[in-house]
Amino acid sequence: MPNLPAGSNVYGLDFPPSQFDQDWTLISNITDLDFTPGSPEVAVSVTAPSSGRVFVAVGCGLRNDAASDERLVVTYRFFEDGPDGALASPPFEVKGVSSCGIVGAQEFQYHGNQDLILDLEPGRQYYFQMVYLTINGFGTADIASRSILVIPVP
Repeated sequence: MPNLPAGSNVYGLDFPPSQFDQDWTLISNITDLDFTPGSPEVAVSVTAPSSGRVFVAVGCGLRNDAASDERLVVTYRFFEDGPDGALASPPFEVKGVSSCGIVGAQEFQYHGNQDLILDLEPGRQYYFQMVYLTINGFGTADIASRSILVIPVP
């Protein structure tokens, strides 16, 4: 954010609204080996603030309902200018949540992660989309919930 002397006008571009989306649709027996957004899609569109920084928080409920070492990854990717725009950042496992090989008939475990994204173009629209995949494709991993919150920061 630019240095503003006391008493200066602060414009909407400096603090665009935060955006949140969530879904509690059970996604069962996942076999996807490539990142997929799932259905329904969990995504938000955000205008980058003048600082070019946003805080992203993701959360999900995961389980592996069989005795296998399946691992599920839930994370996000984002696009410039909407869902059909250029991919600004591919999905990274470390920016999301991993089930870490939960084994055998577990209850859902709920996890979250957060990330600070720098160097966005101020005023540009960015589309943040949650995605998931399994490491082995055994079909034993399930998702109970997915959520994403994007907060423009100074």
